[in-house]
Amino acid sequence: MNRLTRILSGAIILLVIFGFSFFVFYKRTQKSQAKQPLILTSAVINQPLPKANLVNVSGQQLGDEKLRRGKVVLVFSLVECFPCDQENEFLKTAVGDRKDVSFFYVIPFGKKDEALKAAQSKYGFETYFDQSSMLSRSLQIYQVPIKIFVQDGIIKKTWFDATTEPDKQAEFKQWLSSL
Repeated sequence: MNRLTRILSGAIILLVIFGFSFFVFYKRTQKSQAKQPLILTSAVINQPLPKANLVNVSGQQLGDEKLRRGKVVLVFSLVECFPCDQENEFLKTAVGDRKDVSFFYVIPFGKKDEALKAAQSKYGFETYFDQSSMLSRSLQIYQVPIKIFVQDGIIKKTWFDATTEPDKQAEFKQWLSSL
């Protein structure tokens, strides 16, 4: 019995050491692989907008002719996001009567039907859900709000935060008026 106890104690100690080593290795690897989201870098500027599968509350897909022709601003947002609400209120007034620039809200993740129904009465522009998170994953969008300006299918500008501060709002309005 004494020998069995020593074998079991040794096995437990080895198991604990192995488990701890695995945990440390996993955390270190995870940190080294953590990348800055692609959308934050200049890597997406002047690149084609990745493939997208965006659907609205009726199940209709946002067609390529609307998404990749002309000037388009995609606003990645969530219904239950306070900064997104502030962004929405600002954009309703900032955009005004600009008919030459299409604005679309994109809900990147969550429960499609619930999110789209809630967004219908809340958002000032057409709202689409990123089916299978295809576009969000390609652009590495993990938080919201994010805005992307696309001209003729090419990403030209990105904003990684809500335009809630007066200086950011003035900058956005100036940018919009310069288009």
